[in-house]
Amino acid sequence: MNNNATFIGYRRPDGSFGVRNHVLVVAAMDNVNPVVRRIANGVKGVVPVWAAYGRGMFGEDAEQHFRTLAGYGTHPNVAAVLVVSMEPSSAEALATRIASSGRPVAWLAVQREGGTMNTVDRGMRLAMQMVIDAGRILREPVPVSELCIGLECGASDATSGLTANSATGLVADWIVSLGGTVVLSETEETIGAEDTLAERARDAGVAKSLLDAVHAREAEANFIGAATLGFGPDNAEGGLTTLEEKSLGAVRKGGTTALMQVVGYGERPSARGLIFMDAPAPGTENITALGAGGCHMILFNTGVGNPVGNPIAPTLKITGNPRTAEHFADNIDVDVSGVLTGGYGLDGAAARISEHLLAVANGLMTRSEILGDVEISISRIDIGYRRAQALLAGSKAESQA
Repeated sequence: MNNNATFIGYRRPDGSFGVRNHVLVVAAMDNVNPVVRRIANGVKGVVPVWAAYGRGMFGEDAEQHFRTLAGYGTHPNVAAVLVVSMEPSSAEALATRIASSGRPVAWLAVQREGGTMNTVDRGMRLAMQMVIDAGRILREPVPVSELCIGLECGASDATSGLTANSATGLVADWIVSLGGTVVLSETEETIGAEDTLAERARDAGVAKSLLDAVHAREAEANFIGAATLGFGPDNAEGGLTTLEEKSLGAVRKGGTTALMQVVGYGERPSARGLIFMDAPAPGTENITALGAGGCHMILFNTGVGNPVGNPIAPTLKITGNPRTAEHFADNIDVDVSGVLTGGYGLDGAAARISEHLLAVANGLMTRSEILGDVEISISRIDIGYRRAQALLAGSKAESQA
């Protein structure tokens, strides 16, 4: 792997650099999703972002919903944003949060515009000008130290920890060694391996934050009676035997460097190096959180196959299972099954991944981008999780009394 590697990126007003130059049309709430899709369908070069809910939300759910959408609007891969909502207050509030990054932002409210047709007409004109303006941004050389890479594994099997996850761990160490950032996540898929990760924390506070997050997910599983939280039927069919076995393989994606920080769902790291994000494990939910947290790209390892990618953070699908590499070939970006078949070792697999990562950073499209297999799903605040956290905090306070 090249220790002098660079990529050609897009400079943003806030000082960050992007590997894509997206113009987003963002639906602030689900009742305007069709309007957003129509605007995006009419303007080439526009990426629509929509999700369920948004209207009538309150408390932590509302904050997480709009914080996540703001995270997409201020993402380094985004040049400009058009926000669409039902009424003016939510549209303006979200646009204001995005505008703080210095990006060009406009907003429309369907009620104020007078319905679907008027909103789509005006939205297409605004979006078209944004695309024209974004096209004037010139790319420039950027060091790998500016990259933030999200790590995800979905539909894991018995080959995952041995091949793709271990090779990705070497890539993670390489990125960190160059001053970059990698974000490990999937809290429930850390259960059983949390102590090994906590031992690598840079200090006791970071270790405690990690263990508290994992123990809360364990308590949630007990509270709702979900003993197999984070372990699905495809994992069992793929040869994994327990959640702990799956977790030990999943944590390998993060490499071997010190754990520098634990952040919440969709939050931007304030440190560099290896970061842990406390976010749910299901693939679409997790890559949604990683995207909101500013990850330029996502390395998504899959054992038996998972097609989904993120709409703004190019998602590289990697497998070390030779059958999946053949059977699921249309969705696989990097085949590292040679680790099993004897073509090369983990170093060779890591070199393949890093080479493809840099190519994508320089503009090569991923399979999920080409096929349009992209989606976001903003996690709701689970009452079981909050109840578990409260019970956990109460039991600790009682034991210290």
